[in-house]
Amino acid sequence: MMRAGRVGLAAAILAGLVSGNNLATIGGLRASSQMLAYEIALGVSLIGIVIWTGSLDLHEIIITQGGTFLGGWLPAWGVFVQPLGCLIFMTAALAETKRVPFDLPEGEPEIIGYFTEYSGMKFGLFFLTDFVEVVLVSALTATLFFGGWQVPYLTPSGFRCPWGAEAPVSHLGYVGLGVLSFTVKVLALIWFFMLIRWTLPRFRYDQLMHLGWKILFPLSLVNIGVTSLVVVAWPR
Repeated sequence: MMRAGRVGLAAAILAGLVSGNNLATIGGLRASSQMLAYEIALGVSLIGIVIWTGSLDLHEIIITQGGTFLGGWLPAWGVFVQPLGCLIFMTAALAETKRVPFDLPEGEPEIIGYFTEYSGMKFGLFFLTDFVEVVLVSALTATLFFGGWQVPYLTPSGFRCPWGAEAPVSHLGYVGLGVLSFTVKVLALIWFFMLIRWTLPRFRYDQLMHLGWKILFPLSLVNIGVTSLVVVAWPR
C-alpha cells in the first residue's frame, strides 16, 4: 500500500502540472502534501500489529488473530488488541483515499482539484481509482484488524464456544463461512467509510495537517512503545 501511495503521489502532482491550469497545479501539490502527512502515520500504525503477531505475512497475521483471550470469550482480532493502531490506520487510510472529510485535493465545487481540467474517460479513471482505493483500504483493514476470514469460535473442525457448546462443520462449510466472513467485513467497512463521507464536513487545511503531523503520527509512535512493552512483559 505504501508503494501504491507513492504512485498516487506522483500521479496527483503530474495530473495537476500537465493540465495547464495553475490552480490545478496547486491542487496537485495540496494532494501530495496531504498524502505525505498521512502516509507516514499509516505505515507507522502497522508496526504495532506486526510486533504483536511477529510477522509481516498477511496470512500469518490472520492466523494469529484466530485465537481468543479473556477466558476465550473475546476473539484476538487486531481491533481488540491494537485499538489505537486500528483507529490511526483507518483515519490515515481514509485520508489516503481523499474522501470526505479529507477531500481537499479534489473538492471541485469549492476549491480547485488536481483533475479539474479532465473530462470523459480521463476523469472516469481518476474517479474509478478513488473507489478502488476505498475497497482496497477496507480489505486491508479487515485483514489486519478484523481477523480476515476468521469467524469467532470457528475452527477447522467446527464451532467451539467458550461455554462448552460445539457444532461440527464440514470443510466446504468452513471455507464458505470464511469467504462470507471476509466479504461481510469488507462491505461493512465500505459502508462505514461512506457513512463518514455523508456525515462529517470537510476539514480546513491547517486542521488537516495538524491532525496528521501533530496527533496521528505521535500517537502511532506511542502505540509502538506500549505494544513493545506489553510484548516484552507478557510474551505469548
